[in-house]
Amino acid sequence: MPTIETIKLSEAPAVPKKMSKIAEQMVSALHGLKKDEVLKLTADEGKSLRGLKTSVGRISSNAGIKVESWSVDDQTLYVRKV
Repeated sequence: MPTIETIKLSEAPAVPKKMSKIAEQMVSALHGLKKDEVLKLTADEGKSLRGLKTSVGRISSNAGIKVESWSVDDQTLYVRKV
């Protein structure tokens, strides 16, 4: 049985915000975008465009970056900062 103890929030360590390597790369790429630039992302073999779009939205939202994304086929996602 684990030992259960109540402590003050100020005594607890901060919750670590672990970001995957892919998320770090995405955030870095988004921060580096200029007004006239767009990221072109191609879904990996066997991965859905919908999943890629969801991941980009989640990563950008967690980083506080507003983005717009669109696609014109089943493999490529375009992303720009707004």
